[in-house]
Amino acid sequence: MFARAELADIGDLLQLYRRVYGTSYALPLGTDPEVMAAEIASDRTIWLVARDPATHRLLASIMATVDPADRMGKLQGLVVDPEHRRGGIAHDAVGTLADMVLAQGLADSVYGTARTTSTAPQRICQRNGFHAMGIFPNLRKADRHETMVLLTRYREGVLDQRHPVARVPAELAGLIDAVEQQIPWRRRPEIAAAPTARPVPAPTPSTVELVDAPRFVLKRFDEMVTDPVRRFYPFHTPNVMLTDTEAGYELYAHLSPGDGYCTLVGAAPTPMAVADHLDRIITQLNNFGAYYVESLVPMDAFEELTALLGNGFLPVAAYPAMRRDGELFRDYVVMARTMQPLDLRGLAIDNAFRPFTEQYIDLWKQQYLNTHGVFR
Repeated sequence: MFARAELADIGDLLQLYRRVYGTSYALPLGTDPEVMAAEIASDRTIWLVARDPATHRLLASIMATVDPADRMGKLQGLVVDPEHRRGGIAHDAVGTLADMVLAQGLADSVYGTARTTSTAPQRICQRNGFHAMGIFPNLRKADRHETMVLLTRYREGVLDQRHPVARVPAELAGLIDAVEQQIPWRRRPEIAAAPTARPVPAPTPSTVELVDAPRFVLKRFDEMVTDPVRRFYPFHTPNVMLTDTEAGYELYAHLSPGDGYCTLVGAAPTPMAVADHLDRIITQLNNFGAYYVESLVPMDAFEELTALLGNGFLPVAAYPAMRRDGELFRDYVVMARTMQPLDLRGLAIDNAFRPFTEQYIDLWKQQYLNTHGVFR
């Protein structure tokens, strides 16, 4: 049923996305013909479409991007014509593409995000062997800021080849429990016995400058951040740089002003160089249109996780066996800070995501609603 998308399909794809999302779809994969053409022609993209054999009407579309260096695949852009949603096309699309990426040895794992307006996309992925791994509150803005969930699937044997994690900050205890319900720990990380110490902000005022020059930023990033561990952020390249000449750091980020999504990709001279300045950095990013800021951190990077926790970041997801490091794979944590009010009304999630959601809400309440001492 599924075939590779061709350049001649772009017009029909644009119409399909419009039938499904109206004018609210913010990503160029369904709105920008030039971007779509580049993806179809790329040797790193597998874009599948399905047509009605009788009418040739486009019924469904899904794509995967593969990073050969990191050996990861990303599923995205699943759309099904509203009149054909109960025929199993979405299930077949996800299964066909995930099988294709993993069975052909193109990646060690593949992941995707699913919407929370309905549980159907989440369960389609789960029935195709994906694990529930987290929730991203206020991740992207379409007609509003929308919460998404993370799902991962692995090549056979990968999950049995993971580096152990010795310990994690106490605030990650709920995330560790949630992961265990999906993927058992061979050796469970030790939970820090008490709340971790918070970093002290820099006492002297500083000026954070944002450099919005994508080519320069990427060139500078390649020069300054050479450690593959510290520049690992699949499918993201920095397009802005934040710097403070007095403090002596450079922070590289990918900022998408169209939907308020931002990832912190790397820092120089070290990730900890920005620890005391994160609050000012986030304020500046917010001024430039970032409403959701995310950082990907090795699960065994205790000090870095502590610094992020001390600056308003909370653990939202985990990605076990995300990156090969030597003979084994290393686990990662997604830390996020949202500048939008937390609004989970109407959230539709499968029960598998409930532990991730509850641990996040508990931490959010401790951070923003803790009234200890108010009524003394």
